[in-house]
Amino acid sequence: MSGRLTSLVLAMLALMATVSGCADTAAATRDFFVKPFRKTPEQIYGIKTPKDRVKDYRKLALQAEKMPANQQEPTVAKLTREYDTESDHWVRREILRTIAAFPQPAADEVVVRALADEHIETRRVACECLGERGGDVAVRELTRVLGSETNEDVRMSAVAALGKAGDSKALAPLAEALADGDPAMQAEAYNALTAVSGRDYGTNVQAWRELATNGKTDAAEISFAEKLRRTIY
Repeated sequence: MSGRLTSLVLAMLALMATVSGCADTAAATRDFFVKPFRKTPEQIYGIKTPKDRVKDYRKLALQAEKMPANQQEPTVAKLTREYDTESDHWVRREILRTIAAFPQPAADEVVVRALADEHIETRRVACECLGERGGDVAVRELTRVLGSETNEDVRMSAVAALGKAGDSKALAPLAEALADGDPAMQAEAYNALTAVSGRDYGTNVQAWRELATNGKTDAAEISFAEKLRRTIY
């Protein structure tokens, strides 16, 4: 629809609504036609909204591994400065995820530092990032979180991240998490243990401890029938 025709239709509908005594209808009609073409102040002045910035960071994260090595280090340094100065916590967490997508050791340092952030959700995201990165640093720091963190949601995230890291060194702390009195924590630890080991000793904490310590155990894995029963019930 051309601008001229749009204006004509708008004027006619507004006139009809006004004549009928319905000012609200006239305003609604005007907004229906005008709003799609009206720019926000951010668009007029070229200012990016938090939503725009989050999209940009997500795109950068997807490019991280393909980026030439000589560009990765300065990019991580730039992202670190942005992370340290960002006041919007949603954007800040997205910067953290973007940093974690880079394989540089400097990225590990930022993610580990985020484990002590005052915001619970940021600490949770830091756990998730370490799980994605994997390696000795991830296992060591996530194990430390399990022993020192007071928030249960963060501890649960640490357990899930240990399972995602896929390192056999995580079996020992996960076995201890299985002994936790919280059923939700037990379930998360069980899922992580089976993911890391490829075995299934159910809730037999001692069997998992033996596997973590010796690399083997005489305990029998739970049967297919038992797995099926647990799935159904």
